[in-house]
Amino acid sequence: MGILRIILALSVVVAHVGPLFGLQFFGNGVMAVETFYMLSGFYMALVISIRYHGRIRDFYFNRFLRLFPIYWILVLIFFVFGTLYRIFVGNSLGALAVWRECHDPLLWIWGCISNLTMVGADWAQLYGHLTNRNGEGVNGLIAIQPIWSVSVEIVFYLAVPFVMRLSKFAQIVVFLGAIALRAIIWALGGHQWTLWLYYFAPATWVFFMGGVLAYHSMTWFEKHGWFNRFGVSIGRILACLLVLLIVFYSGNKLLHFQDWRYYAAVWCSLPFVFSAFKNSAIDGAFASLSYPTYLAHYVIISLYSPLRHFVPPQATIYAVVFLSFLLCLVVLKFDASIQSRFKRIV
Repeated sequence: MGILRIILALSVVVAHVGPLFGLQFFGNGVMAVETFYMLSGFYMALVISIRYHGRIRDFYFNRFLRLFPIYWILVLIFFVFGTLYRIFVGNSLGALAVWRECHDPLLWIWGCISNLTMVGADWAQLYGHLTNRNGEGVNGLIAIQPIWSVSVEIVFYLAVPFVMRLSKFAQIVVFLGAIALRAIIWALGGHQWTLWLYYFAPATWVFFMGGVLAYHSMTWFEKHGWFNRFGVSIGRILACLLVLLIVFYSGNKLLHFQDWRYYAAVWCSLPFVFSAFKNSAIDGAFASLSYPTYLAHYVIISLYSPLRHFVPPQATIYAVVFLSFLLCLVVLKFDASIQSRFKRIV
């Protein structure tokens, strides 16, 4: 499902920078992040059931290797370049400017912990938006702010081995419980209910569990031979349709923001899309780019200020995309050596 993941990552870049070739994708990053959660739920259910069955420690170590080396390389790049720019030019870039203005030691500690471990970044976003009209606060101390959604995913990764031990009926109950929680937040959250639905980890479980249930539907389809004849063709068609839907979403007149029909379409498509591309090397390459792209583009945005003197405003999105992919290739080169060294332990 790499093609979907890289398109979703690009939609977040577009949400932060501006239209790409005149296309706004979702128009913001909310639906992209929530779709990422569905894909994560599906894939985690798959690997827990097949690759890491009864090997929880290996699963956790694999997730650690997947997330943290790439993140630490990127955050180190930001702080090194940002510090050098401060020393030689005299101006602070990105989060470093916020650190200069922050004098609260508790927020400093919070920012340090989140920058180092990603833990608490989701709460930093929620607290920042709840306590400041401009949505800036402790979250401004975080160098790569999109890690808040990775922090949410880490909570799910910690829980999913135990979730998969539940019966399918119990998993459906968890899914329905997440829907009920969102309904309660909507009813009691006042004018800030959207913030709680987006940044509060338990409220996102409706998407993670939707992905888990989509995995179970795939196993049912496989058991009954649904993929034997036309599964690959159907999966490829559905993948193309989903890509088109995401890219042109903001321009369509049929679906509104966070339309349940969109999420239902993704849910129904996941088993077929995965079956169609699970052995594709090209799709795997796209998948390897999605996570670093999701993070790297924010490093580029934070360090982009000096380039504004050389790049016209209308070309900013293209410069950010190009530099993000270039940075991804560099980071993945370093990450490959780390993976080759430690993967043998798993």
